[in-house]
Amino acid sequence: MIEMFQTSIAPFFRILLTGLRLGLVAGTASPGLFAQEVEAPAVPERIDLTNFPGELVDQVVVPIPAEIFAVLDKLDEPDWNSGIDLPPERAKGGERSVLALTFGSLVAEGFIAVQAKNGEEIETIGRRVLSLSESLGLAAAVRPHSLSIIEAAGKRDWEKVREEFDATQETVRTTMETLRDDELSGLVSLGGWLRGTNVVTAFIGSSYSEDKAELLNQPGLISHFREMLSDLRGVSAASPVIRSIGTGLARLEAIIVEPGGIAEEDVVQLRDISRSMLEEFYFNKTATAESVSVPVP
Repeated sequence: MIEMFQTSIAPFFRILLTGLRLGLVAGTASPGLFAQEVEAPAVPERIDLTNFPGELVDQVVVPIPAEIFAVLDKLDEPDWNSGIDLPPERAKGGERSVLALTFGSLVAEGFIAVQAKNGEEIETIGRRVLSLSESLGLAAAVRPHSLSIIEAAGKRDWEKVREEFDATQETVRTTMETLRDDELSGLVSLGGWLRGTNVVTAFIGSSYSEDKAELLNQPGLISHFREMLSDLRGVSAASPVIRSIGTGLARLEAIIVEPGGIAEEDVVQLRDISRSMLEEFYFNKTATAESVSVPVP
């Protein structure tokens, strides 16, 4: 099976993996891919991951988030609104590696909102994308896309919104690469993939089937991200968040590389692990049994 990684954001996602990958680099994915009609049965017998639209990055194929979500729609009809989980906005500033991860997850959130055709959430995400781009020093490049996202969401032009989210991700990555900030570019993609993976595993876990679970079988992609993190240098490499993400990727890979298909209990583990990873930089941490104080009678 071709190793997968996402592209226009994200993803793998259309998260699935968003997740989800934020498209990119070696070749530019055509926005028209989002609008392509896929001639396939309403419920395909099997998802052919070897013939999946995506981008080739360092010999890793990253599926376009929109296309993966389209496959999920054929297999089922997820309640995409229930998948939107926009966390409270955090104060500006902070470690750039963490901001890059957050930016990727935020764009992935935008793709989920597009699937749900939730104009209000899309407009909110569009404004946050612009705000976060300011912290990354990329506001000038991102502002035209953010304004177009908000305007298109107001007109309920969902195809245009998708194209602009995709263009936003690509603009950020290419701008970072031009500035020789390739490390942050990769972290943007990782953040998008994680958010996409989490929402997709949640949907698949609630309505499991082997066909849908096969979307998660991406050991080459996880290996790619692990290698990327191991190559980080300087402040990013020393970040506790980055170290935690690396540990989480190792846990995900241990599940994915098991022989045979991905069982229902594995999907639940993938969902929970990806959620805990996102709580390192995107979601607020949830209370655990150990952290909750129990009143003494």
